[in-house]
Amino acid sequence: MKHEIIEILPESIAHELGITPGDILLQINGKKISDVLDYRFTVQSEELLLEIQKAEHSPFTGEIWELEIEKDADEDLGLIFKHPLMSAKRSCCNKCIFCFVDQQPPGLRPTLYIKDDDPRLSFLHGNYVTLTNISRNEINRLANYHLSPLRISVHTADLSLRKKMMNCDNAANLFQALEIFGHAGIKMHFQVVLCKGINDGENLAHTIKYLVAQKGAESLAIVPAGITRHRKDLHPLESFNASEAANVITQIKSWQHKCRETIGKTFVFAADEWYIMSGEPLPTYEHYEGFPQLDNGVGMLRLFEHEFLNASTHKPENRVEGIALEVGIITGQAAAEFMRRLTSIYVKSHPSIKITIHPIKNNFFGENITVSGLLTGTDIIEQLKNKITADVLFLPENAFRTNSETMLDGTTRKKLSAALGVPIKIGSSNGEEFFHQLLNI
Repeated sequence: MKHEIIEILPESIAHELGITPGDILLQINGKKISDVLDYRFTVQSEELLLEIQKAEHSPFTGEIWELEIEKDADEDLGLIFKHPLMSAKRSCCNKCIFCFVDQQPPGLRPTLYIKDDDPRLSFLHGNYVTLTNISRNEINRLANYHLSPLRISVHTADLSLRKKMMNCDNAANLFQALEIFGHAGIKMHFQVVLCKGINDGENLAHTIKYLVAQKGAESLAIVPAGITRHRKDLHPLESFNASEAANVITQIKSWQHKCRETIGKTFVFAADEWYIMSGEPLPTYEHYEGFPQLDNGVGMLRLFEHEFLNASTHKPENRVEGIALEVGIITGQAAAEFMRRLTSIYVKSHPSIKITIHPIKNNFFGENITVSGLLTGTDIIEQLKNKITADVLFLPENAFRTNSETMLDGTTRKKLSAALGVPIKIGSSNGEEFFHQLLNI
């Protein structure tokens, strides 16, 4: 395979060798590189022979260069490729009964309808994968590379039920894959999307018992299925009520106790949503043991609080008191009370500032969706237009597409600010950074 190079990192080995954007990587050590995994593990060798085809716009158009390299094993070459995975991204072959992509309305940006399910992205970026779209040979290849950690969507250890939940016969490959990864020394983090009346109760107990015994098992997150109002012609799902959510927490607590006694760590964690739904208090900061499941919404609120309060205790004050200021904070309904309590602590130390929390009802996706990461500009404008008296509004960064100022429905920060008639700032998801944002407004 040929891999086009689009960028050379400054002062890198590739820069010193005269490799330029547009050049093509053909081989390394006489071997064709199939994808990013092949590349990353091949270039760990201390002696390399690169075969490069020069770019068309180069003075050496079409020439094949053979470049001998001696380097440290952990030294990167400095090549950035046109296709980051150096091969096609693996798409999801499942039709999961709880799939959030299938519950989105038409008309959103195309990327929101993409279902990726690529183990390479699990290793590189922490994405969760089902392992249903890869062969036994590919599983063995991943194991031979000792990719660690991997994040795996399990949902149930009942293979018959797993096939039904995912609508994929290959979902039965779970035990085989986990055994191969475990023997290869790969660390694994798991998730279960819990569906009421389907994989909860005794089935969940069986799943936890199975996963905690797996070699290489590091942690497990239990998250509730997200249910939008756009579930037309999909498998019927029901939301958990407060008492049912409390029962899930009780069940998880029982297993946490067993895990701490048998393997010396908590292992299984409940997503923050369970505590919000049930009204149960959040566990302590120490409970989360380094927050291995943060991307699953496990411990996000407690970590944010810890960072925020730590900043208020140990960081110097920058804000000039005496200047009256009104601040609004937009959030999803789930975190509204949490933010009210946390910011009230800030206001006690900064009496010249007034903070108002604006929880937004999610009409776009439906009232069952209460997290800030799924807010839309449409709902915010509809609910807050002509009602804001604040000098500045904060909107959480997870409400925007990564590294952008655009929300799920295409609303930009600039458009939102113009519609509400107030400056809008993107609030950091790091509690310490958000504390300083408040100090510096």
